[in-house]
Amino acid sequence: MGGALAGVVPYALGVAASPLPIIAVILVLFSDRARLAGPAFVAGALAGVVTVGAAVYVLTGYGYFDGDHQGGTVSQVVRIGVGLALLFAAYLHVVRHRRAKGQHAMPKWMASADRWSPVKASVLALLMYGVDPKNLALCAGAAKSLAASPTVVAVVALSVFAVIACLPVAVPVFLFLAGGDRAASRLDRLKTWLSTHHLLVMAGLLLVFGVLLISHGLRGVLGH
Repeated sequence: MGGALAGVVPYALGVAASPLPIIAVILVLFSDRARLAGPAFVAGALAGVVTVGAAVYVLTGYGYFDGDHQGGTVSQVVRIGVGLALLFAAYLHVVRHRRAKGQHAMPKWMASADRWSPVKASVLALLMYGVDPKNLALCAGAAKSLAASPTVVAVVALSVFAVIACLPVAVPVFLFLAGGDRAASRLDRLKTWLSTHHLLVMAGLLLVFGVLLISHGLRGVLGH
């Protein structure tokens, strides 16, 4: 059990470090229907993570994702290539942040986040956590790391993974529901900070995972 949990935690932290969903849920909490839309957003996020994780675990059990264990040197070279691509993406994020001088605009679809209905909030959260390429890859990676684990252990590990992954959006909702107006000013400051620095946060995340992939790939190549 301990090994399974340790295996999924890094992936969960990668999902949790996504700044855009945090900004989105804070915007939702400033809407007129925040007490419904906020929890709906968290539910959608959990649904996205759990659905992808469970699907990949089941499919791996049927042999659909065995390629990583059979690719040998080619698989490791692909890891190194992906890692280098992530490092380049991290560099581009830093460049965009410097050019924008902290004034980089949020995606247009987030402009109406404070008017989302509970249903729309849950659906968009599901997409952000279950379809977004980065989060999709991390959820799949966590599930594949549990391929050799018994079903009960996998269920527990995926549950812990989902909780950790979605904790950064669940905490603001809890604080809002518990603190009401008193929490609004703190959430507003957090939103402002993330809006200014989200590109740097993403750059740091891409850098970490790029280095990890390259190191794993080099160990695999040298090990052969």
